[in-house]
Amino acid sequence: MLTAQNERNNRICANDAHRQATYFCPSCREQVILKRGTRMVAHFAHRANSRCRPFSESETQAHLTGKWQLADYFGTDRIELEPYIQSLAQRPDLLMTRADRKLAIEYQCSPISVTKLQQRNQGYSGYGLEVIWILGADYLRKTASVRHAEKWLQYSEKLGWYIIFWETQQQCLIIWHHLTIDGMGLLQGWAKTSHGTQYAKRAPLAVKLIQKQLQRQIQMGLYYKTPKWRKWQQFCYEHQALLQDIPALCYEFTDSEPLICECPIIWATLMTILLHQRHIGSLISQLDLEKWAAKISIHFEGAQLLQCTTQQVVDSWGRQLRQYVDLLKRHGILKTLDEKSWQLVALPQ
Repeated sequence: MLTAQNERNNRICANDAHRQATYFCPSCREQVILKRGTRMVAHFAHRANSRCRPFSESETQAHLTGKWQLADYFGTDRIELEPYIQSLAQRPDLLMTRADRKLAIEYQCSPISVTKLQQRNQGYSGYGLEVIWILGADYLRKTASVRHAEKWLQYSEKLGWYIIFWETQQQCLIIWHHLTIDGMGLLQGWAKTSHGTQYAKRAPLAVKLIQKQLQRQIQMGLYYKTPKWRKWQQFCYEHQALLQDIPALCYEFTDSEPLICECPIIWATLMTILLHQRHIGSLISQLDLEKWAAKISIHFEGAQLLQCTTQQVVDSWGRQLRQYVDLLKRHGILKTLDEKSWQLVALPQ
């Protein structure tokens, strides 16, 4: 930890501490050790076998460095380092005062379980604090698929789906924004830094390459009897179809909302199989699409969008269905009747 209390209960930063003085943990009141050297960030540490819960987790040098840098980035006049909230037995890495509200900022460098993450979010929410999670460089390198990103994804009208990182070597924020998942389930979108640079996070794959990769995955998945591929094939059998016969237009479903941790092309395929059950000339309503999406949802593992409200997830599903309808309209499959109904004028091939 970066701060501790002296014998007068004043909070002291490790950078300003004196080796001859005595310091205590603000949570458990145990005496702590000042650690400061040329190869480490100045910090306080508990003695071995400490039972202090809020401050017992060991911190890497990257974590300690990042907290100092973030405090400087946001402005030390607006930041409180590691304030201990006694009623929660929690301590955010930073507490930022902005206008008339306070924000808890957590700089996460190490893995954390879904259960622990939920507990922390619920604690802050119950206390009336908004929380912003900023991820360390290890996450920046490893967060490639929606499976790795799901619990960190946040949504805003300005940024779309986004994740925030802090890079200690460059000393800058990196924001991945307007994130979607391609047909194979990998994140794509844009990235910008607090230094002012912006770049594509990952360019979309060509349709022909996606088709080749996916057909190979289907072949291997069925050959080795992988559960998810067998489950999807069984759905196809029950509706007089084959998983290998993916309609060509479904390979273009490559800009999906991050709602499932599986291949969006397969999602579009199962939706299209249900569409095939209708006759040409049939009326297709918004309610039909919602029922189909609910029916096939049991065949996919949904993303755990822990940083989002229920309404944000509902709205995201609405955008997903509109995107699917737009795909069908572009290929002359559906004709618009009104905002929530369409006529089936052709069947996908």
